[in-house]
Amino acid sequence: MKNIYNDTIAAISSGNINQAISIIRISGPDAIEIIKKVYNGKIGTDKTITYGYIVDPNTKKVVDEVLVNFFIGNKNFTGEDTIEINAHGGIIVTNKILNLILANGARMATRGEFSRRAFLNGKISLEKAEAINSLIHAQTNIQAEIAITQFNDKDAEIIDKLEQQLLMIISIIEINIDYSDYNDIEQMNSNKLLTMITNLKNNIEIIVKKSENASDVYNGIKVAIVGQPNTGKSSILNRLLGKEKAIVTDIAGTTRDIVEDTYELNGILFKIIDTAGIRKTQDKIESIGIERSIKAIEEAKIVVHLTSPAHKENEEDRLIKELSKNKIYIPVINKSDLLKEKAPANYVLTSAKNGYLWELKNALIKNYLNLDYEDPELIYNTRRLGLLKQCINELNNAIESLNAGYGPEVVILDINKAWGILREILNKEHDNEALLDNMFSKFCLGK
Repeated sequence: MKNIYNDTIAAISSGNINQAISIIRISGPDAIEIIKKVYNGKIGTDKTITYGYIVDPNTKKVVDEVLVNFFIGNKNFTGEDTIEINAHGGIIVTNKILNLILANGARMATRGEFSRRAFLNGKISLEKAEAINSLIHAQTNIQAEIAITQFNDKDAEIIDKLEQQLLMIISIIEINIDYSDYNDIEQMNSNKLLTMITNLKNNIEIIVKKSENASDVYNGIKVAIVGQPNTGKSSILNRLLGKEKAIVTDIAGTTRDIVEDTYELNGILFKIIDTAGIRKTQDKIESIGIERSIKAIEEAKIVVHLTSPAHKENEEDRLIKELSKNKIYIPVINKSDLLKEKAPANYVLTSAKNGYLWELKNALIKNYLNLDYEDPELIYNTRRLGLLKQCINELNNAIESLNAGYGPEVVILDINKAWGILREILNKEHDNEALLDNMFSKFCLGK
């Protein structure tokens, strides 16, 4: 790709806060000319650092004593002339320097624009740009470690292997269709093709399942605390967070809207949502809150379903269970200190009043304790995972067609679509040349 921008941008790259050192970055074709106007030190060559002062060209007053890094040419992060000013980190002085640079020919960079230029100039892939953003916004050590593993774009190696397997299957089918008279080629029939496609599909499904669990950790695991009014949902949230985030009263229906916050447990980040109690109501505002509660369940990875000791299952509970299918569902009896009989075996017991939450904490984290975040078959990129799911759908179509009695010459249409999706993930064209190369490489020498 080619950078379509021909102007020069600037911004504070180290964050607009008081700190020991701040960095003001300038990038673009006029970076050198702009720094000459405000800097009295030596103008360096590529990958050099010089010492001097930032000076207001109008008043001739010194603004700050600085070190300036020069990255000239295209062998740097953005792929264009870049200068980084290392200044004393006060907010006032840092912004004075930035304003001088803007007044002398630069434009204020938009959010992510330095990384955008790096992508447009072919310096980073979209996946690496996303990994950089994830690393910046990481809130736990595990999130940071996962983001760093994405810098080498190992996803491409995983998907390339899958694409080569599918290419081999397509090649064998094409040879059997077009060159059926040749005796030295591998024969393909519906049963053999069914086995090959099923094995490949199962392999992709394993990769997707593992990756989705790991991606939940990468992005923060959404947890919806749900149940009928007055079961202690807000109290549980407050106890987990260690602060009074949600309003707690004895009045049923106090929570009218969702309340959410993040909670870290064993280095794993949970995005916990306290929802409005689900019940039939004529209150318009409460009804809106209940609708949002249902949406929170649909979007959550984990559903914590709170009931109280005397509670009997009703229509609303059955709705929660129905919405929680294909999710991690944790049934909880809160106020367990009031429990007069033994709880069902599959229930977790809590008491927000007494701070008894360890069973709930164990239930939240148990599905994520044995994940190997450095597994070479994990894919964290949402776009790639989505396309892999599309590939699985096409392979399922092929399997259904084979089971319905259609032969390889018909099923190959679905298989070709699956191959095209894998090549799309790899940013490759649907290349007939690659197919031909693979096909004829299977012929005997002299054919």
